[in-house]
Amino acid sequence: MNKKILHILLLCLISWGSLAAKEPVEIQIQDTKGSPIVHGIVKLDNGKILAVDSRGQVEIDLAAYGASVELEVYAIGFEKQKMTVGELMSNPRIILRESLGELDEYVLSATRTDRSVEDLPMPVTVLTEEKICETGAFRLSDVLAEQTGLQLVADHGTGLQMQGLDSEYILILLDGEPLIGRTAGTFDLDRISVSNIDRIEILRGPSSAIYGSEAMAGVINIITKVQTDGVSANLIAQYGSFNSFDLGAEVGLNTKGWNIYGYYDHYSTDGYDLNTESLGNTKAPHEAETAQVKLGKAIGDKWKVKINGRFYQDEYKDVVGVSSGEETLAADMAGDSRDININPSISFKPNTDWTFTLRNMTTLYDTHSSTVFTETGEVVDEEDFSQRYHRTEVQTDYRLDKEQLLTVGVGHQLETVEATRYDENNKFNSGYLYLQHQWTPSEKWNVVTGARGDLHSEYGGRISPKISAMHKFSDRFSWQGSIGAGFKSPDFRQLLLNFNNAVVGYYVYGSMLVEEGVRQLEAQGQLQQLLMDTSTFGNLDPENSWAVNTGFRWKATDDLLLSTNFFRNQISNLIETAAVARLTNGRNVYSYINLNEVITQGAEVEVNYRLGQHWRFSLGYVNLDSRDEEVIEGIERGEYFKRDSQNRTRRVERSDYGGLFNRSRHSGNVKVNYWERHTGVNVALRGIYRGKYGFGDINGNQILDDPSEYAEGIMQVHLTLNKQFDNGVMLETGVRNIADAINEYDSTNPGRTFFVRANVSLDQLFGN
Repeated sequence: MNKKILHILLLCLISWGSLAAKEPVEIQIQDTKGSPIVHGIVKLDNGKILAVDSRGQVEIDLAAYGASVELEVYAIGFEKQKMTVGELMSNPRIILRESLGELDEYVLSATRTDRSVEDLPMPVTVLTEEKICETGAFRLSDVLAEQTGLQLVADHGTGLQMQGLDSEYILILLDGEPLIGRTAGTFDLDRISVSNIDRIEILRGPSSAIYGSEAMAGVINIITKVQTDGVSANLIAQYGSFNSFDLGAEVGLNTKGWNIYGYYDHYSTDGYDLNTESLGNTKAPHEAETAQVKLGKAIGDKWKVKINGRFYQDEYKDVVGVSSGEETLAADMAGDSRDININPSISFKPNTDWTFTLRNMTTLYDTHSSTVFTETGEVVDEEDFSQRYHRTEVQTDYRLDKEQLLTVGVGHQLETVEATRYDENNKFNSGYLYLQHQWTPSEKWNVVTGARGDLHSEYGGRISPKISAMHKFSDRFSWQGSIGAGFKSPDFRQLLLNFNNAVVGYYVYGSMLVEEGVRQLEAQGQLQQLLMDTSTFGNLDPENSWAVNTGFRWKATDDLLLSTNFFRNQISNLIETAAVARLTNGRNVYSYINLNEVITQGAEVEVNYRLGQHWRFSLGYVNLDSRDEEVIEGIERGEYFKRDSQNRTRRVERSDYGGLFNRSRHSGNVKVNYWERHTGVNVALRGIYRGKYGFGDINGNQILDDPSEYAEGIMQVHLTLNKQFDNGVMLETGVRNIADAINEYDSTNPGRTFFVRANVSLDQLFGN
């Protein structure tokens, strides 16, 4: 009897063990600090991909695989890792190390298909949510200001430079779709909040072969969060200097093929004033609201439908001084803007080789501003601006074989602008076709070729080709290079603008209207001096460019990475602002002309070093040479003059010429990250340097050639402390510009500022 009971118990144990072995195993993915890594990816050997949940966990049926089968684990910001099934069965915990640089991260903007940075033959930087967080930024401009090769510029809002080219040559994407609403070519980066950004992709070099004319310098793709698993809810609050307050909330749901994400943010600030001797603030007090909804639905294994919607609006008020006769009177200035984006898309993947994607984008951007005298209520100036942008595009991806992927896209764009300063409703439309071939002929070579053809309603057809290649000399050392062409058509303001800034007292005319505008000013007695022959103005030619980028990535050790990029941009018919005449009030009349040939060239270097689990160091440096070849030829012909220290007139020498205005020859950054093990506090110390640059033409000869025309270089140091708690609460505090370094010519720098921030994951806080 006892033997029968023993046999039954033994049989039960064997059966239970057999059943247990077939049950899925819960794998925990963590970083070296012991914190769970959320939203990672586990790739099985059959190509199936499993998503890690918000607790850093994923269930895998390990019993279905042999012990020697390898699985790959990925997570943005971390080095990928391969594990065998046997290793996971003995220890179901995976520890990922932070990535050194961005080699292990995937980007979409470079080729419009997911590609690892390690396999891209072009310079790309990826900023993860963690890197964005450590900047302590309220708005996007604060994040980008700390990146190698990017410079903030104050030009009709907070703009950007890349490789010495201005904002109008840098395409800003939100979830892969272009953002509109530029003032004088500048997209104001302060319109974008950062608390719902998942990552930012920075692609340097011409990308006109895929994205069109606004991508001559590069692309910045802002990718917002999506819900990847279950239910989540977060609250984000940040407070800082100048009574700046940012409050955001996000919720997400992923179930039964549905992916739903919602976000709301309210931001307000009292602004700041860098010049207390005059009325008005450098940055006016304002409030801004952002709301976003992202819906996605998987229909079976082949269809995916998405729709993204975003709403943004802001309002500002200020008091400014307005010239009235020989006195300056106070005036109330107020304005608002609104930005609405709707982006539906549908993709169909009938098999592993074909993918079809239909995208649509509709954007409405409106602004209103008014200025009235405070005492009398008399209107000084009032302006309305309305821009509409529609785009429809079909993209087809076809995998020719294991080594080749062909992408074909065709689309149509329609843009209309209606404004107080334009005489009529202006309309441009264009069609385009782009082709791209990605080819990996061997383990060492990777080649991407492409071309885009644009047919513009005003400027006819243009073709923008590009070829990029990468060669891996070893697993640690690779070279990449690219050469591409681009073009950019004149926009509405450059051709047809008729603008009088009553607050400052200057005029801007489009090239088609400047001759008549100057004639009217002369008849009114407002003209003091004619600086250029207005009869030479007229229709503008489109800009054409060629650019070369080449460099290497060298992972000298597991903890040391060196990246370089050498670039040269050559632009013909660059559209430049020119002073046409001087008014009796001392201000100028401006318009736009084509410059024959402009060159920007230089080198970008980045070094990343990891010391154990606690320390990370990075160093970035950029050397930039920018010049107008036409000016150099004029100097050599003796056409430019200046006055020396004894007030004697002499010819400008080649050595006097400082290149293009508002460009620094030298810039760079140094960053130190430290994780204090006992307290779990992360420390980020960053130094950002911008060398001297030309701020304006003091001696009136239209070029940068005198020491008095330079702003001095400046170094800003930022410090951030943050701690992530196990219950889903993150606390952060810090100070930006510790030494209160100020440059009077840089209105984007308010001096020393402080901030505190809290991020609370409600589902983790109440779920524990």
